[in-house]
Amino acid sequence: MREIEFSPGEYYHIYNHGIDEKEVFPSGEYFKRALVSLVAFNDQKDSVANLSRFVEEPSKLVDEYTPDSRDRIVDIIAFTFLPTHYHLFIRERAQDGISRFMHRFSKGYSRFYNLKHDRSGPLWQGSFKVKHIDTEQYFNHIISYIHLNILDLSMPHWREGEVGNWQKASTDLSSYLWASYQYYRNGTSVLPYASLILTKPEWFSDYYPQKEDFEKTLRNWSSRFSQDALLGNEDKVVERIYESKEQVEEGEVKKLDSLEDLD
Repeated sequence: MREIEFSPGEYYHIYNHGIDEKEVFPSGEYFKRALVSLVAFNDQKDSVANLSRFVEEPSKLVDEYTPDSRDRIVDIIAFTFLPTHYHLFIRERAQDGISRFMHRFSKGYSRFYNLKHDRSGPLWQGSFKVKHIDTEQYFNHIISYIHLNILDLSMPHWREGEVGNWQKASTDLSSYLWASYQYYRNGTSVLPYASLILTKPEWFSDYYPQKEDFEKTLRNWSSRFSQDALLGNEDKVVERIYESKEQVEEGEVKKLDSLEDLD
């Protein structure tokens, strides 16, 4: 049983790696299948047939899953998919929404991958990992962290706070297809179904009044919290966001009880 219980209206960082650091997304076809799943499985309806047709013809997904055609069970705020793992920033909409959505995604994608590779057995490193985003500081952190993971492919030293050539980093971030960075930085995405995956929160424009502010925030953040991110230690990263551990323990850090608390 999970230590963290999901609640409607609350935000969570969800992530997982392929077993033995396997490349579970080895090519564009696999990434597309995963992203299509984020749309098709995010619905109160359980039945989804033949997702491959959407991978082959994305326009069919756009036609079938209009914004008003689904009863979403989660809000996906941000995502990054890399060859060996993924990150999702999610808000639960319906009771048990995250559990149902992640069960469908993990099981559905595993089945797809195993059929493609004529294999059986688990694909992921156990159940997905989850962190409750319950402070404003952690909230700010997670959007930057999820998107900066893209730089693992070309500039892994970003985790040490050493992005010497931000122009190259910006190009790498903006050109990467399998994440929500492009959508937030440019206001649009090469992926025709990005807007179907994402729920752009009302508070987003308050945090990032100009499109350029989104990239500036990532650039500034990349030089602040690096070493613990390198070690994959989410708890340490969060702890460093606060002025001191004692502040957290004494409840001095403001809790996110509602979206209004972000104003």
